[in-house]
Amino acid sequence: MEQFRKKLRRRVLLSVIFCLSGLFIYVALIRITGAPEYTKGILFGVLSGSLTVSVFNIFRLMPLLQDEEKLKKAYIAETDERNTLIQKESARTVLSISIMTAALAAIAASFFNPVITLTLSANIILIGIVSIAVTAYYNKKL
Repeated sequence: MEQFRKKLRRRVLLSVIFCLSGLFIYVALIRITGAPEYTKGILFGVLSGSLTVSVFNIFRLMPLLQDEEKLKKAYIAETDERNTLIQKESARTVLSISIMTAALAAIAASFFNPVITLTLSANIILIGIVSIAVTAYYNKKL
């Protein structure tokens, strides 16, 4: 149980670091680059969504670290084989759908803008490389 507690503390710490570094990077990019309004809006939207998820994780995990009973329930839920299998299958399906959607978008974009087509194609390639790397990592680890 202590290993799980350390794991949760690490998640909270990483979320806090992400929040602080995200705010710092946002302010630095806005100040240093003098970005146009459109870019500021995109940066603000991405940062807001990311910070919302991180803050939600912090508020979700902190009570678990303070209450032993909640910690045990969370441990059981996280290590349950059925939940683990559901997460694995969901991740595999999401990956396939994301690649297919990006491929269809790249095909559609090829009729309009080559920059968007190249960007989407690079995204597909990057997803493939990351997928192969993660699979190789877990094949060696497990």
